[in-house]
Amino acid sequence: MDKINYVEIGKRIKQKRKELKLTQEKLSEMLEISPTYISEIERGTGISSLATITKIANVLKLDLDYLVFGISDTNIDKTFSKILEKIPKENQKLYISLCENIANTFIEKNT
Repeated sequence: MDKINYVEIGKRIKQKRKELKLTQEKLSEMLEISPTYISEIERGTGISSLATITKIANVLKLDLDYLVFGISDTNIDKTFSKILEKIPKENQKLYISLCENIANTFIEKNT
């Protein structure tokens, strides 16, 4: 897994905040953190705890996978393809098999 990109997380937070027509001040009140800290998070200069990122995702109604990794329903195929490209050719079938087994486990668990 790639390192967490706090600049990209900040961009996604800022985009959603503006989409919801919230100021940094209003968002900071909702999260009970300072507006300065919101600004740092949005610029990617402030590293947030998992608890803070989760709270932000909940308040902004963002999926945590999207907020942290940029993974959404519209780009999930591309995400798996990028992962597959990084794996040596001789291990790609194993990766696909593992993904299928994991998916089947989830399917069986929910039926």
